[in-house]
Amino acid sequence: MKKMLAAVLALTALFAAGCGRAGDADGSSFAPPEERRLVIYTSHKEEVYQPLIREFEQRTGIWVELETGGTTELLEKISQGGTDCDLMLGGGADSLSAYSRCFSPYRSKYEDSVRPEHRSADGSYSPFSALPVVLIYNTKLVRMNPPAGWKSLLDGAWRGRIAFADPAVSGSSYTGLCTLLQALPGDREELLKEFAANLKGRLLSSSGEVVGAVAEGSCYIGVTLEETALKGMAEGLDIAIIYPEEGTSALADGAAVVAGCAHEDNARSFIDFMLSPEVQQMLEEDFSRRSVCGSGEGLEALKLIDYDIQWASEEQGNLLSLWKEQFEGAEE
Repeated sequence: MKKMLAAVLALTALFAAGCGRAGDADGSSFAPPEERRLVIYTSHKEEVYQPLIREFEQRTGIWVELETGGTTELLEKISQGGTDCDLMLGGGADSLSAYSRCFSPYRSKYEDSVRPEHRSADGSYSPFSALPVVLIYNTKLVRMNPPAGWKSLLDGAWRGRIAFADPAVSGSSYTGLCTLLQALPGDREELLKEFAANLKGRLLSSSGEVVGAVAEGSCYIGVTLEETALKGMAEGLDIAIIYPEEGTSALADGAAVVAGCAHEDNARSFIDFMLSPEVQQMLEEDFSRRSVCGSGEGLEALKLIDYDIQWASEEQGNLLSLWKEQFEGAEE
């Protein structure tokens, strides 16, 4: 049997070398015609996008090509033009709104089931799930006086021990920064300066690193999404969640159809798919995320601030420039 298998593999390799085309290595020769394709850029983690895309492909027969990266870097790439992207999947409502000029408005057939606070005013994006921003801490290293809220991030006791991702790369980190600035009283530029200084030159390259940095003890506390923290706790990591006493945001992330894309109908089909009752139920049961549809009973139990999406969207460029200036100028 082993000899037969080896012979088959050898013949397969010989055939591929002699008859294959240069493009066959990436599987493109097996792809369906253009009208059955969809190119997605996503900032989601693999455990989120993989089952979604697999289910979508099985239901529709549409072939999905994928590019992953940070929210802001992908949105910047789309804004520069010349990409083959049809759909941006991921990124908070504030980040997607900041790039609304890049998207083609679309209202899903499930729009009426979406709670009003999560709907896009101009239809430039469609919400996917509601994501509270939370603080976490290492339960072994922080036995007394855990962080209570956003003000804790300005406390010198945590200086250099805060896990925070670069908001110029991570959309969820940008939302976290804007939540801090809106939840705390005082001059926002001064608050930003204080927070940047308290990081002591430490900035993670992606939001996915926050939970790991806190769990392993290189940082004591961190800023992350509820979903990510819950998954870490389910895996047995030594972390605990704090819902900030000042209140937090529970912004929707979403998806948006790229203006002038090659497969617009397929991109719209994906948005309908992600807002379908089956997928929205799957969010809560399998992904530790909160649905943007239904009653929103779980969110009502949280203390939420009145997050100003328009301000966060319109000021994104200015805030990120100021952040870079303050962070790089802070004493290490």
